[in-house]
Amino acid sequence: MPSYDECCVLLPCSTLEDFPSDASEEDARSLLAAWTVLWHPKLISENEQIPTWYRADGPPDTTTGNRVIVVPRSSVSMLPDGFEQKCRDNDSIKWIDGANRNEMLGKLSDLLPQSFQPLQASHRTASVEDFFALGYAFLQVQVMTRRLRYTSNLDEIYFEKCVVSAANGFIQGDPEATVTSLHDAFDCLAQERDHYFTSDPHLIDLTLLSDSTLEKFFGSLPNSNETAPNGSDAPSPTSDREQEGVLPTPTNVLVDQPIAKSIQNLGSEKVTLLRNLIENQSLGWAGGGPSGDVSLSTETYTGAENQITQAFGETSDIVGIRPPVYARYSGSTPSDMTKVIASLGVAGMISVDFANGTGFSDEAKVVQKGGSVELHTLSAKPIDAASEIPFLAIGAKLGEAIDSGEIAVALMVHWPSLEGDTYRLLRTAASWSLVLGRCWTMEEFFRTGEQPYHHNSSINTAGRADLELTQRVERGEPDPLSRLARQTKQSIDQQNQAMLAAMLEIATGKKLPAGESVEDAERLSQLARAIGLVPSSDKSNMCILNPNACPIRTQIEILGDPHRDKQVYASSGSGKQSIVTVDVSAFGFSVIRNEAIGQSTGRTIGQRIRDVASGTGWFSSTKPIVVNDSLLNAFMEVAIDPESGGIKGVYSGSTRGNRFSLRLVSVGNAANVSKMKVKNKDGEKKPIMKADKIKTVTSRLDIGVIESTGSIVDGDGEKIAKFELTYTLRRGERMLSVAAKLDTRASFGDDPWRNYFALRCAVATDAVIPKLIVRDKIHKANSRRLVAPLGILLDESDRQTLIASSGMAYHRRVEDRFFDTLLCAKGESKQDFTIHYGFEVADPVSTARSVMADPLTMAVEPVDVDASRGWLIHASPKEVFVADMKTVTDNQGQLLAIVRLIQTRSRGCNAALQFCRGVAQAARLTRGSHLPTEELLRSFASEAGSNQLTIEKDRIKLAMAAHEVVDILVRFEGTP
Repeated sequence: MPSYDECCVLLPCSTLEDFPSDASEEDARSLLAAWTVLWHPKLISENEQIPTWYRADGPPDTTTGNRVIVVPRSSVSMLPDGFEQKCRDNDSIKWIDGANRNEMLGKLSDLLPQSFQPLQASHRTASVEDFFALGYAFLQVQVMTRRLRYTSNLDEIYFEKCVVSAANGFIQGDPEATVTSLHDAFDCLAQERDHYFTSDPHLIDLTLLSDSTLEKFFGSLPNSNETAPNGSDAPSPTSDREQEGVLPTPTNVLVDQPIAKSIQNLGSEKVTLLRNLIENQSLGWAGGGPSGDVSLSTETYTGAENQITQAFGETSDIVGIRPPVYARYSGSTPSDMTKVIASLGVAGMISVDFANGTGFSDEAKVVQKGGSVELHTLSAKPIDAASEIPFLAIGAKLGEAIDSGEIAVALMVHWPSLEGDTYRLLRTAASWSLVLGRCWTMEEFFRTGEQPYHHNSSINTAGRADLELTQRVERGEPDPLSRLARQTKQSIDQQNQAMLAAMLEIATGKKLPAGESVEDAERLSQLARAIGLVPSSDKSNMCILNPNACPIRTQIEILGDPHRDKQVYASSGSGKQSIVTVDVSAFGFSVIRNEAIGQSTGRTIGQRIRDVASGTGWFSSTKPIVVNDSLLNAFMEVAIDPESGGIKGVYSGSTRGNRFSLRLVSVGNAANVSKMKVKNKDGEKKPIMKADKIKTVTSRLDIGVIESTGSIVDGDGEKIAKFELTYTLRRGERMLSVAAKLDTRASFGDDPWRNYFALRCAVATDAVIPKLIVRDKIHKANSRRLVAPLGILLDESDRQTLIASSGMAYHRRVEDRFFDTLLCAKGESKQDFTIHYGFEVADPVSTARSVMADPLTMAVEPVDVDASRGWLIHASPKEVFVADMKTVTDNQGQLLAIVRLIQTRSRGCNAALQFCRGVAQAARLTRGSHLPTEELLRSFASEAGSNQLTIEKDRIKLAMAAHEVVDILVRFEGTP
């Protein structure tokens, strides 16, 4: 006869369909413990039945029979009045409550007088934990069945018979009978689940590491030659242990670049142990990503590629094995870097930013596309394995994913040795059956697991890139804004230098000596000679070289008058010199020729007098660029506000009316706002900008400069910052330069997005669409906090305004029409900045880059008109950007160039790439341009005959998809 007639738990729900899926941590732990504790084999064996449950507000009759009643914390408030006291006063009732399973087991000690040791069967062990795991699996299957509105097909009589048989075998010390019956019980649950779902959920156990947890992690690892119990180290679904009835429950670890370096610092023994466990498949892994302080959102495309490949290479070198799956602990990885990551040879990638809790999507496993390359991506929302809350209804959530046609994945994440009780039960259940899913190593999950067919629809900008600024400020890093601007400029300067070297090599057909360090002036001189120009010391003929990917309009001074060639937009005199506005092609050159070729240089008195008649010299009636407090050229009129010192209005384009205004603003507690009386239309108190002086610095036909000085004041007129704004507009240009100097000792709050000084511009319409220039592409913004080091394109359907921020990466949309470019925040010491604003520029990406790099100039000997302008590389249409170029040579010494083209817009196009010399052969590089020369040439040989490129003498034609990045390897004709 059993000691108790029934073991039951009182649940805080009406049916299992209402079983709580969300609760506090304490309630979840108590609830799951209350359900599983009654599945102790001693209780089941004595009662000869499985536990049951009742509603907390409808408990069983306590006047008949002996019962064990377990009450979780969340059910106490639902009990009928006086019920608990009646049970405690009744000797036939065993009342159990507690915060966790161990506490409840302690209160059952009189019914469980002895400890029960695991039993060793022929192929596995059986312990009390296995019964708890069986009870948990039973709960999840029942909740899933009811929540998804299915009818249960579980043979409850047979299932109960198997459970009781397993419990009896365990109490009697019969390991074979116990294990056999447990297998049968788990198989019953698996068949019940299989009745509705033919695919299995996927369980991934991922351990995160930090410097402070490495010792604990290595202390918990088995020796590489040891085998963990229950097959937890088994590597794959086809292992011998699985065939014996023990399913593998492998664990995985995330090792990115900084963690790999930390492991290396612990000594070679730790590195060897990690490598051995990975090689014998006792441990799965992912990683290779850069550290969290590397922001891929603020890099150029090539810069982001270099960061990823360098970090991946360093991780591979330290561990001695290449990570099979790309991942990083902190920092997001934008989806447009898919091609780069795929070129590393990985099976897949994890898109989640674990440190900031971003990067996951509604679907757990998707196909991520980058141009013509596809890569499987794990984008499941991480589950905290140390918490009990996610495991309340994990079965139902996985079932819902399968029911909707998705791949069901539970990505269980935890720190070393920080694991919840129910997490361990789930892993235990997974070693018996696939009822709640299969555990995978990362590599096997991507290579042999269920393959996705849904594509990732997320945009290419990195999720929550704005958090990186907040983290920099929190860490107390100096110059969190301007330091990034300097890095951006340095990166573009390096790319321009590399481009200049490549232009020289293409022009000469020869590879420069390896490791040669040459100044730009010397390289320019070499390039000039290569294109038929002869350097000179006489500045009457000047050559302008443009290493940028977009045509530019710039100004240069020469001695004498310029010849009226096609590249000369306009000129005006200044003493013996002429100031010439000249057009230069992308990757091209223009020579300004002196009109008096072969004669004395310098503008004579007669020439200066003749300027009067043409309206370009003394006493000319042509207006200079500065008129009163306005700047005017052929493309715009900029009116300076005499009261604030900001821009009152810009009039440009075919649409009438003011389209743009600008002012300095102080946001948050960058100022003392306690006494402010100045209010905006909504009644909010704000500082105001007040000009003390506006003066014209320069007013000529070629350039106009207006300077305004003043202060930002609060409502009582107290100065919180002094400012100096310098507005510069040049002849024939669509870009307005605004140089700002701030003098402030204001204290800033800790949140840089709410406490800052900024340049705030306003556009005319509320329907403006901000588009970010990120990694040399134009993307729609999905947040009011905008991160774009090259700037923002404000699209108003009938007109466009470019904010070329020169590396000042952080912007904020305020209301609908206002956009702030952050200048100063906490920790920022730099107080002078230059921002450019462009109106209807033809090529926003290249233009935004060009403002950070001046063209190169040199004096040359006179040339004929046919040799006065040209280009070495030309790409079309304008939206196709030549981002990078480098050269290599093959074994025969032939010159080859690797050219990177980026479609900057989100639409496909037919592109063309033309060179100054003939093309013999060309091929797309599917694995990118960062490979060693030998691999590049092998790739070239294998892909040259299969790619979709058309070669016409010196031109290559190809089709490009939206935002596609294409690397082309080109072999030129006539090289040695």
